[in-house]
Amino acid sequence: MPAGDIYAHIFENARTGLLLLNRATGSVREANAAFLRMAARGCDEVVGRNFWEPPLIADAQAGAEIHAHLRAGGAAESVELPLEAGDGRWRVLEVSGTPAGDFIQLEVQDATGREQARLAERMEALRLSAGRTSGEFQSLHRTLRMMGELLLVNVNRDRPVLRVLEEVQQAAERADAIAGQLLAFSGRATVQIRRVALNDLIQSLLPRLRQLFGQGIEIVCDLSPDLEPVSADPAQVRHIILQLAANSREAMGRAGTFCLQTRNAPADEAGMENTENGTGFYAMLATSDNGPGLDDDSWAHLFEPFSSTKANRAGLGLGLAAVYGIVKQSGGRVWAYSQPGKGTTFRIYFPQAKSYFPALPAPQTTILLIEAHDGLRSQMANLLRRCGYYVLMARDPREALRVAASQGLPDLLIGPSQPDLVQDLARVQPHLRVLVLRKPFEPKTLLAAVQESLEHPF
Repeated sequence: MPAGDIYAHIFENARTGLLLLNRATGSVREANAAFLRMAARGCDEVVGRNFWEPPLIADAQAGAEIHAHLRAGGAAESVELPLEAGDGRWRVLEVSGTPAGDFIQLEVQDATGREQARLAERMEALRLSAGRTSGEFQSLHRTLRMMGELLLVNVNRDRPVLRVLEEVQQAAERADAIAGQLLAFSGRATVQIRRVALNDLIQSLLPRLRQLFGQGIEIVCDLSPDLEPVSADPAQVRHIILQLAANSREAMGRAGTFCLQTRNAPADEAGMENTENGTGFYAMLATSDNGPGLDDDSWAHLFEPFSSTKANRAGLGLGLAAVYGIVKQSGGRVWAYSQPGKGTTFRIYFPQAKSYFPALPAPQTTILLIEAHDGLRSQMANLLRRCGYYVLMARDPREALRVAASQGLPDLLIGPSQPDLVQDLARVQPHLRVLVLRKPFEPKTLLAAVQESLEHPF
């Protein structure tokens, strides 16, 4: 085989992306099959185009700098650049190249998974740290808030202590918001996973989004009509959309466009091919704006807690950290892209729901309360008893089983999510109901939730 044919065979069949560029202009002279697959584009969409500019390299400024370096005789070694593929996905390319006469030879590898792995490792360490610090903080705040609420129920409105108690309540609510965001980031938030129709949820939020953005910002919706339901906590999904919308509002100011998009997506697009969920399908929720985008420093710390993307660094910087934690706890993946001057895009992949959640059975009157904190457990039990309920108490699931065996089976179980306990009790109590409350909560919220559980089937 002639030497030229051997070179052509190696070039075309290499597993690594290979390109030959015009040294002066940066236009692609040749591109092998591996790169075309990577870019999800045909040969006619690549050959003849400037490799260093969109629609290939998405960051034109970085591309121009690397091209100038190579054109001047320098070499590039493992430079990471963003690629906008023909199928709409974004990839991170690792580019190495050297000049050769009138040409530039490039070797290109898909480093998207590697970048995601580095980010995931960094986020996991931060999540563990946030979880350790937030758990005890939230436990203390729950007691503070519940005690304040119960005192407010009985205090005389004319007494000076009322003002102090109101300040206690305000501080507790602020502490709740901070602890909730930390727990969300750490993946320890209390979630109520159910079957969620994303399109319906988005439609229900549009009035609130229009109020948030005002008249100068246009909201554009591109919602897939055949979108599959997802498994998620609807309250948490609302929080994600509102948080991303608030960030976009801050970035765009008084004018711009905010886009919401949904569609079904395979596992490999979500970057989940090597996880336990790798054989499933996902639904994608995307938000994008045409604001100024993020600078390099903001981008490097995008999902880290206490790192704010706001220009004045206002706020605690927990919003995107909470979004990251919520999505991870839901079994999904979050992906982001931003370029200075061209806005910011977030894509969130939720696992599609596989089955409907079963309805809980008919109401009764005996309550088994599970709460680890002694003070809070006593206060909750006293409140329920004053309202006429028969209350059994336990610190944990093991004690709950002993209490049920010795003092009678409950009709309503209140406590954290405990699937194994519910299953054990349901074998002997077919009409068992379960109430998982978000903490902290006001006394009226507890009583209303109990009444709702006992009066109406889910």
